[in-house]
Amino acid sequence: MKKYLYLLILVLMLGACNMPVNPTPTADLVSTAVSGTLTSAPTNTIAVPTETQPPVPTQAITSTPTETPTLTPTFTNTPNAEDPAIRLGEPTNVEEFDTPSGTWTYEDDWFYLNVNDGRLNIYSKGTPYWNSWYTIGPAIQNFYLEATLTMPNCNGKDRAGLAFRLTNQNQFYFMGLTCDGTWGFNRYTSSNGTETILEYTESDVINPTDQPNRIGVLANGSHFEFYINGVKVGEADDSTYLNAGTYGFVTMSAGTVNFKTSVDSLKYWVLP
Repeated sequence: MKKYLYLLILVLMLGACNMPVNPTPTADLVSTAVSGTLTSAPTNTIAVPTETQPPVPTQAITSTPTETPTLTPTFTNTPNAEDPAIRLGEPTNVEEFDTPSGTWTYEDDWFYLNVNDGRLNIYSKGTPYWNSWYTIGPAIQNFYLEATLTMPNCNGKDRAGLAFRLTNQNQFYFMGLTCDGTWGFNRYTSSNGTETILEYTESDVINPTDQPNRIGVLANGSHFEFYINGVKVGEADDSTYLNAGTYGFVTMSAGTVNFKTSVDSLKYWVLP
């Protein structure tokens, strides 16, 4: 029975790993965990969820004002015919995180994630410049992948984003969004290093990161297009990883304890 339970845990986890980084993104890295997609066992122990709720970001709690409150602006975008979420029609798969799921439950020494209150909540525990990622199947190759997320308690270079085309060599691409309003495109290599494909740059279509941002990547062979809130913000060509791979999220704290990313939805469209 223990043997079968162990195999089930590996299947559910599918892919979770961590990597320390120096502030310089091209520094050599050493992975301290093994992806669940590998044949060898992870070096980390999966923690059994407890009744304790995830830490709440430090915020001032105030009483309801007696005067007419100032309305908080909402951030909307005019529908854009070039938005892949519009022009590609119905998505192949939609995850709204309405129900708690063991598929999205994981914890190790550096980060943890769970589904609660209709969102996937991802926490980096605070080790500076330590990247963690978690991916699930099925493996997809050519697709448009997008997530709507907020980072309510982030600071500076705290970063979260989409990981994709992760293979059993533990190599993958990721599109990151930072707290200070930049985005970029990197790849993680089988020799435990990150390589910058597109430098992190500002964009005026990025909402404040405590508000929802819809980030997406269209991957078609060696060509990549990047979208934020339905607007194309960049593109790149790279033929390093052409095979299908698992998909999910990457998170990195630049020092914020329990840096939180809340994901409202995750969708993908398989390209013809």
